[in-house]
Amino acid sequence: MRTLLWAAAAGAAALLAGSAPAQTSPPPAAAAPSSVAFYYGPNPPLADLQAFDVAVVEPEFVSNPAVRARAPADGAHQLFAYVSLGEVQPSRPYYKQLPPGLLRGDNAAWGSRVIDQAAPGWRDFFLDKIVAPLWAQGWRGFFLDTLDSYQLFAKTDAERARQTAAMVETLREFKRRYPEAKLFLNRGFELLPEIAPLTYAVAAESLYRGYDAGRRSYGPVPDNDRAWLLGQMQTVRDTYHLPVVSIDYVDPQKPGARELARETAKKISSHGFIPWVADGSLMSVGVSSIEVVPRNVLVLLDLGEGDDLHTSEAQRFLGIHLNHLGLRYEFREVARQGLPTEPLAGRYAGVVTWFRSGIDHQRLGPWINARIKEGVPVAIFNAFGFQMTKVTGDMLGLTSFSAPQPDKLSVVEADPELMGFETKPRVDRTQLEFVRLADPNAKSLLRMRDNRNNNYDAAAITPWGGFALAPFATTTLPVLDPPRWVLQPLAFLKRALRLPDIPVPDVTTEGGRRIMMSHLDGDGFPSKAEYPGSPFAVEVLQREIWDKYRFPVTVSVVEGELSPQGVYPKLSAQTTALARKMYTLPYIEPASHSFSHPFSWADAMHGTSRADITQMDGDASHTLEIPNYKFNLQREIKGSMDYINNTLLPPGKKAEIFLWTGNCVPPAEAIAQTYLDGYLNMNGGDTMITNSRKSWTDIAAQGVRKEGWYQVFAPNQDENVYTGNWTGPFYGFERAIESYELTGEPIRFKAVDIYYHFYAGTKPASVAALHKIHRWAQAQPFTRLYVSQYIRKVIDFENTSIARTADGTLVYRTGANLRTLRVPDGAPDYDLPAPGVAGVAPGPEGRYLITSAGEVRLKERGAAATAPQPMLLEAGGKVGDFKRTVNGNKAELSFTLEANGASTFSVAGARQCSASADGAPLARGASASIATQPWARNFIGKTAVHQYDIGTSNAKLATTRHLVLVQCTL
Repeated sequence: MRTLLWAAAAGAAALLAGSAPAQTSPPPAAAAPSSVAFYYGPNPPLADLQAFDVAVVEPEFVSNPAVRARAPADGAHQLFAYVSLGEVQPSRPYYKQLPPGLLRGDNAAWGSRVIDQAAPGWRDFFLDKIVAPLWAQGWRGFFLDTLDSYQLFAKTDAERARQTAAMVETLREFKRRYPEAKLFLNRGFELLPEIAPLTYAVAAESLYRGYDAGRRSYGPVPDNDRAWLLGQMQTVRDTYHLPVVSIDYVDPQKPGARELARETAKKISSHGFIPWVADGSLMSVGVSSIEVVPRNVLVLLDLGEGDDLHTSEAQRFLGIHLNHLGLRYEFREVARQGLPTEPLAGRYAGVVTWFRSGIDHQRLGPWINARIKEGVPVAIFNAFGFQMTKVTGDMLGLTSFSAPQPDKLSVVEADPELMGFETKPRVDRTQLEFVRLADPNAKSLLRMRDNRNNNYDAAAITPWGGFALAPFATTTLPVLDPPRWVLQPLAFLKRALRLPDIPVPDVTTEGGRRIMMSHLDGDGFPSKAEYPGSPFAVEVLQREIWDKYRFPVTVSVVEGELSPQGVYPKLSAQTTALARKMYTLPYIEPASHSFSHPFSWADAMHGTSRADITQMDGDASHTLEIPNYKFNLQREIKGSMDYINNTLLPPGKKAEIFLWTGNCVPPAEAIAQTYLDGYLNMNGGDTMITNSRKSWTDIAAQGVRKEGWYQVFAPNQDENVYTGNWTGPFYGFERAIESYELTGEPIRFKAVDIYYHFYAGTKPASVAALHKIHRWAQAQPFTRLYVSQYIRKVIDFENTSIARTADGTLVYRTGANLRTLRVPDGAPDYDLPAPGVAGVAPGPEGRYLITSAGEVRLKERGAAATAPQPMLLEAGGKVGDFKRTVNGNKAELSFTLEANGASTFSVAGARQCSASADGAPLARGASASIATQPWARNFIGKTAVHQYDIGTSNAKLATTRHLVLVQCTL
């Protein structure tokens, strides 16, 4: 904010209160917000800000606002751009372009210059040079600040009237040029008699608690000031019928700051105003009429020279567990990026560190101590990352001591629940931290004792979080491959980060059923198969697999293998014709696997300029040997997409998925390019768990974020991993079933992805393995999706927000594609039916809520029992527009079911039901159902399950949206 000091409000009262405003009609209806947030710092947490109906941000920190502000619930969320009308900061890029004669003084508290609103040229400059570029970028909401700054120089009634008249004309012209613009004013009470019909909402600062920017101090607002401001805000609400927001300030460094913010928000809400209570610089996630339930984790680490986040231990070992707990995470390389300075409370569910032994970041200890005071939990893995001294030990409730290196060391205490998970803890005297617990409220998870009777605590749950030091988080022994978890990572993270038992977004499941998909990397399209007549591999795959099982499958090609300019020009006519025929199949989704198939993206892009990633050139020796080709990022991504879309696809199909090639470790610039070109991206991750490599360290995360850009990982690995890099045994891909089962039960970590290359169709043994996998999948109660649908769910997972209202209701905004919330064991029961929930399904752990809208509201069930209601038990697709009506002992359910090919659904909670789809009656079904699974029996009990199959014709093998009606007797 850049208004006058909050303490001067009473003095301004006489200047602004001259006469009561005339009664006006309500402005044209625009959806009134019920919650508002302000965040002016860099890297705004856009995902969490989506919890609020309106979020005001600095536009310079947000690119593509129309894309970033995706509406998760029928347009409920919008980003507003901060725009200062009355002042200008010298750091603004347009400052030096200001017409002469505009500046009339200073606001010393904020280091800004005050603008004469009536100066010639200001109105056009403001609209042409400040507003017009923002409008062109996609901004449609504008928060107009510093509307009363003219009072710093306008000392007479005539001067003030001249300033307000000029502002009124500026805002009228604003709306004339941009009728769709929403104007959100900070104060401007004296303007409202003229511009109320043009106004979307009005904010005012410091109703109860204020911030003095000059002194950088916080404090309560004097009663006289509050009484005056309260009167102004009530007038805005009652006379002009506009939403009113109060922005109050609480010192985030003070103990109890979060609770004080909540109390202040409640006081503001009691007047019928929308609160926002945060720090004075508005660089934290504060409290409104709702409060964000943080689901972001800050992961601190260091990378060695040439290392990539993709292969770091923090990413490899922790990523999937954070995901499964419903958390997204962002990395910060401490040595390169330093430590954050903004408040973390409200924005982060916790901080996780993973440092190598011997690392000493001198500022890290005090920084962690500040997070502890702020109330942000911290989980430390592997090493503290700073030198343990008496001072730093005291911060963490530890005693740091000196002792000779022990001759003997043994484990004397190990928590049976959290330690010894995949392998027993084994002491290593070379990795020994000389600390023990001093806080009586901490609980040791692993205690060692030496031959001198010294105790060492190497893992613990503490009041501030917890730690697990090497080698007691993961360990690697010469006879073991891969590394193994000593610690139970899920349980440790949940306890150390003090995560609440609430439903979490989930991308493994759709309609209560585990997701299954399939995709092919384009390698080997020109390969000939070892079958009579030497057909191309694509012909074998179509005959043996695709046409037989008719699963949705996403198939990519490498342009450089097909085009006349590629590596096989003599085969180009044949392979191009086969690719065109392949893409006419209704169950095949097209994708690109690049132009030249880079084997190492980092090497191919090595030494290239970061200034213009669209024109990045590099080393073609790390790609297919395409004549006269030099690596070019634009050519690899958009160029290959254009080739597929313009040359290979029939009308009605469009390629929008880019599948990473080679090592699938693209730099951030390459990931960014897929987004800038408007494409989805996937591949990488290296999930390789099997019965002979049975460790959770071999389960990859859902993806990785690099410099803000998210790479989506393939849920499972391809046949190369199971066939010795295609050296044999070629039937080895059938072991992928082990991976699917181990990532599905007892914990459902992953969707199923049947992932292979064209050359898998060249050998009878590998084709036999594909048959075995497809028959296994055919017998499972899966929801079948295309890769594009899965990718969009993962992106929605990253963007989902969770908030809690004053009455405890949980509000989830999940976007247009994610339609599952997993209720973990131990979570409370919720009132069902609930807004946005169509059903509830059992799972191997907990329950899955089948959601049908981008916003879901859940409230804990009270003591009074609710009558059973018919709901969906499962659905083989995406459920939408769910409605339930009950009349006596009759109930009717209506919903849409978006499915790929044949589908099925089940209803529970009723004695008898009949169903129709698209107006045609449905017979009772007999396909695979979750009701037959062992983990479903206790959940379902003796309840009748009514299952229905929706058949399909060959013409409807692609995605179809069905209109379903179910009538039941209770």
